[in-house]
Amino acid sequence: MSALLKPQPVEPGWIRRWWRESWGLMGSAPAAFLLLFGLLSAVNTAWQPLLLGIPIACVEMTLVFSVTMAVHGGETDLLPVLRRLGQVPWWPLFRLMLDLAVLLLILLLLMLALRQYLGAILTQDHLSTAASLHHLHTAAWDALPLWLRSLISNSLGNAQILLGNVFLLLSVGVVVAGITRTGYIALLAGFQAVLVNVRVWLAFLLASLALQGLTQFLTARLHTEPAALFIGFLAVALLQLVGLYGWCFLRESFGLPGRQVQTVKARNWRVQLHGIGG
Repeated sequence: MSALLKPQPVEPGWIRRWWRESWGLMGSAPAAFLLLFGLLSAVNTAWQPLLLGIPIACVEMTLVFSVTMAVHGGETDLLPVLRRLGQVPWWPLFRLMLDLAVLLLILLLLMLALRQYLGAILTQDHLSTAASLHHLHTAAWDALPLWLRSLISNSLGNAQILLGNVFLLLSVGVVVAGITRTGYIALLAGFQAVLVNVRVWLAFLLASLALQGLTQFLTARLHTEPAALFIGFLAVALLQLVGLYGWCFLRESFGLPGRQVQTVKARNWRVQLHGIGG
């Protein structure tokens, strides 16, 4: 394994440091991250089969990493960021996602072999990410539009998947950053980075468990479409923040160059938004 694929321990104080860096990146290119927010929202309003949950989450993180890398490199205008999206190594990422899908399929087959102990986990009600929130099977939840239910459940579900399996964030980031183009090497690098930074991994895992509790608390109180839409926007914002923390984790673990965006003056929101409309 090359020197670039030998992760290093993250320095203490990473929670506050990555929080400042994440907001600094978004403040440097608000139009780009607003576009990213829209892309994530569009992806999560669609129905997502449970079997494809991890690959879809990886695609979302690819979008986050690509935009973040462009801004991190000093690109604050929208067109250069869009060009960076076109330069994503989709074929190596597809092979990585295929490896993950195969692993998930193997686990699913094992679950089928033990179905007498797992009850009705593979019934029709459990074939989508949205159905995994069992406590939402209420009249108020069912009355919400399908796209809104998908937006909430998919965004929160994918954020929880990535927090609970932080090696996925790092594996996708290793490929997007160009450190390697081989799927299984990226997976090994992600696992190794987690082992080197066990405390960070435990913090992400605890955040995943806390998100599950927060999800139950918030969504159980959804009675109107405006409230559900507000929660949906918060869920997408949380998913984007998870991706930004994953980028910071990747950068410090694998020694990627420091933030060049600090030398770029952030532009006014109106100027950035005017660029979207041409």
